[in-house]
Amino acid sequence: MAIDVLVWLLPPFVLTIGLLTAGHALLNKRDPKAAFGWIALCIILPLAGPILYYLFGINRVRSRARKGYDSKLNRDALTTLNDPPGTFFRPLSTIGETLTGKGLSACTQLDLLENGEALYPAMIKAINTAQNRILLASYIFDHNNSGLQIADALAAAVARGVEVKVIVDGLGEMMYLPRIGEALRSRNIEFARFNPLRLFPPSLNINMRSHRKLLIIDGTHAFTGGQNIGDRHLADNESNPDRVLDMHFCLRGKIVDDLEWAFWKDWYFCTNTKPTIPFMGSNANDDNAKIWSRLILDGPHKRIDKLNNLILGVISAARSRVLIMTPYFLPTFDIIGALIAAQLRGVQVQILLPGHNNIAAAHWAMQNTLRQLLEAGLDIRYQPAPFVHSKLLLIDECYTLIGSANIDPRSLRLNYELAVELFSTGANASISAYYEKKAAQAVSVTLDDLNSRSLPRRLRDSLAWLFSPYL
Repeated sequence: MAIDVLVWLLPPFVLTIGLLTAGHALLNKRDPKAAFGWIALCIILPLAGPILYYLFGINRVRSRARKGYDSKLNRDALTTLNDPPGTFFRPLSTIGETLTGKGLSACTQLDLLENGEALYPAMIKAINTAQNRILLASYIFDHNNSGLQIADALAAAVARGVEVKVIVDGLGEMMYLPRIGEALRSRNIEFARFNPLRLFPPSLNINMRSHRKLLIIDGTHAFTGGQNIGDRHLADNESNPDRVLDMHFCLRGKIVDDLEWAFWKDWYFCTNTKPTIPFMGSNANDDNAKIWSRLILDGPHKRIDKLNNLILGVISAARSRVLIMTPYFLPTFDIIGALIAAQLRGVQVQILLPGHNNIAAAHWAMQNTLRQLLEAGLDIRYQPAPFVHSKLLLIDECYTLIGSANIDPRSLRLNYELAVELFSTGANASISAYYEKKAAQAVSVTLDDLNSRSLPRRLRDSLAWLFSPYL
């Protein structure tokens, strides 16, 4: 009797589960193709479909990040100006202002630091002159000659009474063993891991990584950009097969307060502590600053797609040129559309990509992405080896975006990233000179290049593209 009842009840129960799961996909999936695919699967296979949807269809990154990242820090000290005296950056400045709710901060000095040969000596010199506090965050901090030189400089600062705090991403620290953590602790340096990987209690998530790079000295100047810490960034060492070319920046002015605020937010999260006093900055806005700037923090815990929407917005507002340099280029469909639209209205659009990539699958997927842009007439070029890790976006003559983010789903949706908008014709010209030097050395990519790939290579590239959200 019980079996008969079960036989009658099981089909409507399974059908109900299938319909409920299809309804969840309908309400939560933003891509109509993905929504339609999951709905069809759940209706056709009302038992297997919901199981597959539960395992692969639900985006848990954002919900986990919201639960995990809870770091509140007063930002009243971050005084900004929507329209600094004597400037007019609209409509480009409106986009970041709308996304962040903050205006612009003065940047009184900007230094470009190309590769480890320029960056690491500047960092060590700044560390050696610090008197009050040193705050350092990096995705990768290698346990090799470059990393240990910086660790020794930090230890010397601790010995003379300077407050030193270091954050390294829990996954990034494991990229190249041995890990730097024990070397830092043995030098009495306060050290924390961002989302550390561990077996007990289990935490093995490769997403929600902190990709931010920061060094702040006494609240007076800050280093940020794309470079990690390690010998790979010593580009002059031609005997190193893994060497990397990259760009970093040193900033002074009110923007340093914004960057320090960002560091403390991450520190309180990593150490599970709370601030005992309100955050107070060390700088004031200088109305005569030649550069105005804005911090953009992004991560899966916040309003998702903030950086994606910023990039989309400034490309859409471009009037004369859009110059992009990025190591990983797997843009969303809306950014692809914005780039094509810019090209159609007469804007110069040029994209510099590495011809040699340190992640082969990312390069394969990227090749599958380029066809639509090349068909629209965009100027896309490959930079020769070694691998170029620089991340730059230049719009017209006065806007530059620098920071840690790549133009790919991992940066724009899964990582904690940091970017700085720069509004200045002088800063734009200086960074453009670096960009143009790289563009002159690069080789144009054509449709014929893509079409000449063998069938196995095209299949490989297309398969890699299917997994591009996770590369």
